[in-house]
This record gives sequence, C-alpha cells and structure tokens, in this order.
Amino acid sequence: MKREPMAPSGDLAAAWAYRARIYLLCAAIFAAMAAVAPGFLTPGNLSSILKGTSANLYAAIGLTIVLIAGQLDLSIGALMTVGGMAAIGLEPKLGWPGAFAVAALCGLLVGAINGLLVTKAKISSFIVTLGTMTILGGAANLYSKGGTLFVSDFSFADRLDPAGLLFTPRVLLSLAALVLFALLLRRTSVGRGLYLIGGSARMAWYSGLPVDSYVLGAFMISGLLSALGGALFAASLNSANPSMGDRSLMPVIAAVIIGGTSMKGGKGSVIESAVAVLTLVALINGLSCLGAGFEVQQIASGAVLASVVAYDAWRAVRAAAVRGRRKELLAEFRDNDLTLVNEDDSITEENNSVEQRKDRTFAMACVAMVACVAIVAIYALSIRRPLGPLPETEPRTASASGSATSGAAAAAQADAAVMALKAIDGQPLISVDDAPLNAPPRPANPDALPLEDPMHWYDQEYAGWNVVRQNMPKSPGGPLAGRKVVCLRFMDHPYLTAYTRGMQKVADAYGIQLTTLVANNDINVQSQQVDQAINERPDLVIITPVDATAVVPLLRKLNQAGIPVIASNLMPIAQGTPYELTWTGPDDWGNTRMLAREFAKRMHYQGGYCIVRHMPGSAPFFSRTYGMVTELKKIAPKMVCLDMQSTGLEAEKTMQVVSDWITRYGSKLNGITSADDSGAQIGVDQAIANAHRPDIIRMAAGCSKVGMDAVKAGDLAAVTSQPAESDGAVPMKLAADWLSGKPIERPVYYLKKQLITKENVAQFQPAQW
Repeated sequence: MKREPMAPSGDLAAAWAYRARIYLLCAAIFAAMAAVAPGFLTPGNLSSILKGTSANLYAAIGLTIVLIAGQLDLSIGALMTVGGMAAIGLEPKLGWPGAFAVAALCGLLVGAINGLLVTKAKISSFIVTLGTMTILGGAANLYSKGGTLFVSDFSFADRLDPAGLLFTPRVLLSLAALVLFALLLRRTSVGRGLYLIGGSARMAWYSGLPVDSYVLGAFMISGLLSALGGALFAASLNSANPSMGDRSLMPVIAAVIIGGTSMKGGKGSVIESAVAVLTLVALINGLSCLGAGFEVQQIASGAVLASVVAYDAWRAVRAAAVRGRRKELLAEFRDNDLTLVNEDDSITEENNSVEQRKDRTFAMACVAMVACVAIVAIYALSIRRPLGPLPETEPRTASASGSATSGAAAAAQADAAVMALKAIDGQPLISVDDAPLNAPPRPANPDALPLEDPMHWYDQEYAGWNVVRQNMPKSPGGPLAGRKVVCLRFMDHPYLTAYTRGMQKVADAYGIQLTTLVANNDINVQSQQVDQAINERPDLVIITPVDATAVVPLLRKLNQAGIPVIASNLMPIAQGTPYELTWTGPDDWGNTRMLAREFAKRMHYQGGYCIVRHMPGSAPFFSRTYGMVTELKKIAPKMVCLDMQSTGLEAEKTMQVVSDWITRYGSKLNGITSADDSGAQIGVDQAIANAHRPDIIRMAAGCSKVGMDAVKAGDLAAVTSQPAESDGAVPMKLAADWLSGKPIERPVYYLKKQLITKENVAQFQPAQW
C-alpha cells in the first residue's frame, strides 16, 4: 500500500506562523507592554489605543484596497486634511450632516481624478498621487489662510468620544467600515476581481474584467475613506489645521505593509492592515507609558517594520531556492527502493545541506539585526527613566509641628535655590516680565477689521488676559518631594531640548518627578498622550500645544478630569484659556513689536521690506508677521511690505525665496525680517551673500547660536531674546508654587523681553540652544 507523503510538522508550524504573523506580533506587543508598562491594560488606556487606531484606520483600509489593485495612493494624508477642513469649515453653514457629505464628495472627486489619470492618461499612480498630495496641501493652506479652523460647540465631539467608554461611537464606526470592506473584498465578485487585477492586470482583462473601472473604483474608495476618516477625527477635536494629515501617511503605509499587503498587488487584507495599525499604536502607547522619547518610539516602529520585511524576504528567498523541486517524489522513490544515481544523490544532499545552512544564516542575520535595534531602543529607554527614588526632604520621625516647621524651612530653602539658578549663558533661569496686563477694549468684531489693523488680531494678541477660569481644582498643598508632573511637549527640537533642561533643573530642586512625552508635532499623538495622562493621574500637567486651536478640547478634557494644567510656550486661543491654571511663555507679539521698532530705526523709517514667515498654522505664523506689519504701519508709514512667504523654516527653500525677492525688487528691497534666526536665517544670509547685497538690513526672532553668531559678526542687526531654558523653568516654578498651596496671581506670565544686538550679545553667550 502506497504511503501518502506528509509535510514535516515543523514546515506546517512555520507556514501557520507566517500566515498568522501579524496576529502573533500584535499579541506579543500587547503581552510585553502589559508586563512592563504601568497602566497599559487599564480601560482608559485601552480606549486611548482604540481611538488612536480609529484615526488612521479609514486611510489604511483605502490604501490596502488600492495596493491590492496593484496601484499606490500617496494622497491619503492630504485627503484626511481636506476632509477635516471641509467638515470643520462648513459645519457652521451646513451642520454636521451637510459638512460630512461635502467632505465625502471631496474625497470621491479627488479619488476619481487620481483614478482617471492613472487609467486613462496612463500616468504612474506614484506620480499622480504625489502631485495630488502637493496640490491638496497648498489648497488646504489657501482655504484656511494658514490657520486652524475651529468649531466652538463641543456637543458633537462629546457624542463621538464620550468619556468612560472603551468602544466609543467613533471607534464603532471605524469597526463597521472595516467589516464592510472586509466582506466586500472576500465575499463579492468585485473584491475577487480586485485581487485578480492586482495579480495580473492582463490576465484580468483577458478574463473580461473592466480593469480601468475597477482601478478607478479603488481610488474613489480610498479617497472617500481618507476624507471621512479625517472629517471624523477633526470633529472629535472640533478643529482642523492644514497639516493634520501629514503625519499619517508614513504610519499608514508602514502598517499596511506590516499587515502583509503586497506593494506588487494581488495580496492583502484590510483586517490584517487594521491589526497592524492597532499594533503600532499599542507599541507607541506602551513606550510612552514607559516614558520613552519619540526617538525611541521611532526606533521601535522601525524595528517592527524591518523585522516583518526581513522575514518576508527570507520566505521569498527560501521559496525561490526550492521552486520546482518535488521532495515528496524523492521520498516516494526511496520508499519504493528505486535507485538514484549515487553521484546525483550525493550532490542533491550536499546542495540541500548548503541551502539549509544559508537559510539558517539569513534567518540568524535577520534576528541579529532586530536584536541590535532592540538593544539600542532599550538602552535609549533606560537612560531616560529615573534611576531611583527621589530623596525625602523631611525626616519620617518628626513630630507634627516639627514636620510643619522643617517642611516650611525646606520649601523656603528650595525656593531660594530655584531663584538663584542660572541658565548656561549666566542669565537668571526664572526671568518673568512683571509689566501689568492692561488690554485695550475688544472691538465688536475683530475679524471684520483689515489685516493691517492691530485690533484684527485682538483675540490672538490678548488671549488669556481677561478670562474667567472654569472648574479649577484645589491645590493639594504640602511638601513637593515625590509630586508627579507630566510635560506634554509638542516636538523634538534643539530649542525644546533646552526648554526641558530648564524645566528639569527646577523639578530637581524641588524633588518633583518629571515625565516628558513628545508628540512629534502630531495632534493625534498629543490627543492620545492627554488620554494617557488622565489615565495616570499626575499631580499636574504642563502642555506645549501642537496647535493653538486643536489643543482646546484637550485642555477641556484635562479640566473635566480634574487634572490641573499649565499651558506653555504656544498660547492657546481664547476658548482654551478658561481650562488652564495659567499660561507661560515668550510674548511673541510684544517681542515682534519691539523688533519692529528697532527695524524701523535701522531702516530710517522708510523703504521696502519682506518677511520670512513661520510654519503655517502656528501662532508665530501670525504674530511674527502681523506684529511687524501692524507696528510698522503705525510708526513708519513710509515703509512698504513688498512680500511675505513661509518657507518651512528650511535654509535651502528660504535661500531660493530671498534670491527671487532680490531679483524681483532690486534696490526697492531694503530689509528682511525672519521668523527664525537659525535655519531660515542661514538661507537669508546665503542669498544675500550670493547677490552681493550686504546693504539689506536683517533682523530675526529667536536667540539661537546661529543667530547670535550672525549678530556678533554684524550680519544680523538684532534678534529677540527668547531664553529656552527659562521658557521651561517658569511653568515648573509656577507648578511647584501651586502644588505647595501658593496662589497663581496672573492669567499670563510672559518671559522678560529683550533685544540682542552687537553691543550686548556677549552677555547672552554661550547660546542656550
């Protein structure tokens, strides 16, 4: 009786593990984070993970469908922005149903344009969607005028993401979309047709499928889902800015690849893409619970992607090595005592042995690579975590009265030590402008005034000056040692590194435990970090907002959870200030007006000038432009603003823009002000040097090493003093005051305003960043 050949059990296990790899990876990450990350499996944190997954899930479903059809869609992030901008911008006129309908139509229209250009014009989908992404980015900035759109009614957002629910309506809607399109792909002829087209478009055409129609439909689905996902996320935040979807493109692409969707087409699953999105969000969330910085999170995400890609490559190499060989026939020959040529048999056995060694070597190399990355991540994580408990400031055996006396003495001593602290440039670390906050009367409708009227910007310049706080928690009072403060920092930057250094100096002096979480300029990540902070219940939160408008619901959420919050560095719009204890940071409008007065003086109060603007959507985008324009119009009406452009603060792009200004305006261009004295200023100086125009007066905001070196060399006439270490130290000092029972007397604490010129630049060196 002939015996049926059986596959080795090891091969079956390997094949099963390969098919289930994303589920195993997800389970492994959840298990690892549950074991080491505090609070990871709490309902509040799991809800945050699900909401973070929901934000990118729609785009991931759409991209998976396009990739299955053998195409690529790079416009998904820009479409998320368009959907969000349409929903928020049109809600006041159309209501939420009408606004969502327009957002969906925008997604369908852009998807249809992408699909038609790919199918009819036969242009590569990479080129088409890259162009679409660029055009939509410019259109979003044009529609919002570089700012953030906001809806003041929080009722719909509260219904989308009610507190205390694990599966909020927004999460359930994304799950419904996932199930719908999973069924479409697996249980309908349309879905099977997409797989066939992705596998071989020519074979699909020979089979009678309308290939172009299927591809067009895939792009339209992708556009629809991306726009709707962006609209729902924007509605949950009550705001949308021109870059809200920019940070989603690469994580979505990474998740879809990790989920097993082939870039070549014909293979993929929206379910597995969703699990991959969940896996990456859980990984980032768990590392954040451990206090890891964004660089560690990037390393870990890259390690996951690298391991999956390496494993897939290993499988492909192994499959190619044995393709065409029928080992079961060889086994059957041996079972039936059929004689093979000894020489050939020995060669076959030797080749198999070599191939097995190659397989093992390649697999070991993949494992070694991932292990090295993991070691780096663990090491980077370990150096960021506290090394041990903080020392106690009071003896445990003291009597009640003695304890109070010693506690008061220790507090006074700590206060004195903090006030004596110096920044690395020798300037006082705690440097606050004590000028009174006397705002002029607010116009009835500031938005109706011209942009050149300073009162048009009333709600930005005087935000928080006259505000009534809501639902403010009571100070706990008592000693500060062991108190926990979480700083939610919006991005990594040399300035913010110095900011954190100043904050840590004050925290160490008081014995406060400081944890810093970095959002990498992504409002979705900062929203998740707010949920995490609420789950961990620190004594106080200090937040540097990603966006002055989008932070409003986050401040409100912290306030409703009873967690005191101090906003810092970037001032929220007026609607957010009732939810914070106070705000601290540089007086950007005041600094710019002071710089404008010096600029007018150096320009002899006449001539043409141009402005290099800050990042669109940021508060400095407006303050460092219109603080200059409105002040010069008042004190130097003969000065004319020739042009203003945002260059992303990039040196190369700034150089190109300034070179164009010099060519276009010639001798009419007498001065340039820049919103940044580092990268952007390098571009300004290079363009002026190339054009041999040293006569152009230059000034800038900030006091980086680059800027102060330029001041010292005489290339820059002046820069504003914005001490990074003080920017971080002041909110921590106010946090310590409030936690110890001292009242916060001012709604706004500005840093001291100073101009740095060639005459005094030596006093501010070495530069803080």
